[in-house]
Amino acid sequence: MPSMAAAIALLAACSGGTAVIAHRPSSGPYVLNTIRPSRYACPATGPLKYVSDGRDHAIDVFAGKFAEQAPCAQLALSSLQNPQGLFVQPRTHDLYVANTGAGDVIVFHRGDTTPYNTYSDPSNQAPQDVTVASDGTVIASNVVSAGVERGSISTWIGGPNGGIFVGNFPMPDQAMGGSITVQANGTVYYNDLDGTLWSLSCPGGACGPQTQVAGVSFVFSGGLGSDMTDDLLAIDQGASRLDTFELPDPTPSTIPLTHPAGMAINRLDHHLFVTDPADNTVAEYTYPGGALIGTIHFTLGGVGYGIAVDPGHALK
Repeated sequence: MPSMAAAIALLAACSGGTAVIAHRPSSGPYVLNTIRPSRYACPATGPLKYVSDGRDHAIDVFAGKFAEQAPCAQLALSSLQNPQGLFVQPRTHDLYVANTGAGDVIVFHRGDTTPYNTYSDPSNQAPQDVTVASDGTVIASNVVSAGVERGSISTWIGGPNGGIFVGNFPMPDQAMGGSITVQANGTVYYNDLDGTLWSLSCPGGACGPQTQVAGVSFVFSGGLGSDMTDDLLAIDQGASRLDTFELPDPTPSTIPLTHPAGMAINRLDHHLFVTDPADNTVAEYTYPGGALIGTIHFTLGGVGYGIAVDPGHALK
């Protein structure tokens, strides 16, 4: 098992280069530079898409359908260290960031460029992804754990000042943790870097037994999510596709994709969003049809692993 530093370096290397706007030309991909003070000029209403740049420690924010537009905001500050998985809580519109390099989860209000809350596991974890259950429980999947060096799940009762830490729950197969999602009925799914899928329940943050999902495996695991009927969505990076499962049936329907990594879905307009770090691209598709709507190419910088969507409502 590699060390935490090695694992974080691997994730950062997979996240691409700088994802920061300098100006947008009249047509084609926008141009980037490395001078990136945080700024915010996104609309108060309507959908927003967040894309992490783990290598350059930033998050770009986009409004409107993907069509080679510049970001309307950039979050770039010292507390962001190799951000990976992202999640937007639809009820509050808050952005949760798996801040892998800093070993914590930080939270932004929509419209703000500095976080208002930080969740930390005292056992010193490197979170790869994060989600929030309907009861407000914050759940992170850790790629490695310091000292023990194995994947795990961390949970908190959501609240101010870092909430209440509930516990750390090691993954049973000694693998590095990957993506995580929680469904409306409270079922939590996560994958690991060995290509397996697991389920569990964490009511109030108290996670129960972890069960490998029978018959499901991935060439190389990617992002997870759930569609409008709570079918499980899973990116298989190695097979270059999105798998949609009606579990317990292990046979998915599939959408072919190019170099997919992270994914998010807007349940209101049935649009799918996928990161492609290999080509420095993020793409928007119809779901479940898989028709390409538009893309954004980063000419000098790096698209990271994480992507999240706020379906869009007025600021509160």
